[in-house]
Amino acid sequence: MQAMKNEAVADPSAIEHRVRAEMAQRIKNHEMRNQARKLTPEERREKKKRKLTNDPSAGGVPVSLYRIDQMPNKQKLYKIDINAQQNHLTGICILTEKCNLVVVEGGPKAQKRYRKLLTQRIDWHDVQNSEDEDEEDEDLEEARRKAASEVCKLVWEGAVVKAHFKNFRVEAARSYDSARKVLKDKGCEHYFDMAVRFGTGEEESDIDDDDDDDDDDDD
Repeated sequence: MQAMKNEAVADPSAIEHRVRAEMAQRIKNHEMRNQARKLTPEERREKKKRKLTNDPSAGGVPVSLYRIDQMPNKQKLYKIDINAQQNHLTGICILTEKCNLVVVEGGPKAQKRYRKLLTQRIDWHDVQNSEDEDEEDEDLEEARRKAASEVCKLVWEGAVVKAHFKNFRVEAARSYDSARKVLKDKGCEHYFDMAVRFGTGEEESDIDDDDDDDDDDDD
């Protein structure tokens, strides 16, 4: 301390310069630490993906099955496909003549967003806007929801030990047997059985019980 006082008396500008230099270095070090903690664009994308796919409180991988009772057109198929990919969901959309199945695996947040797409946002019957929009908005929205409930139905939701798919894709099948084979290759052919039986009006609880039996058989 005495040495600094003596130095300050001898050359006050030198000690001031050194203090300012040390302060500038501390600020620079602080900024460098902050910069080091910042995420790169790739790291930010990965963080967003983890938020969509990870659920520490859940056991296993969440899965949802949807049955669509009419063949989606190209525009709807694009929405089904691109939204699954954007939400980092894995699974498949299998198209057959009478029963179309959508399987999605992924975190609960992504599942919720995807369910809203299939059951609310997609206009399955292509309900058109009325000319008198102010008066018909509520009726139009109700018509779309009714159409969605008639065409696209949630067959089952639950969790599996591990995902059956590595990505999401759309695939056309010539028959029920070929559709079932696609899923059999992934070890989840019972998903298609559930969708087909759901269309016959069987109780969901019966389907859940049978699915548990299938899981036991797989184990």
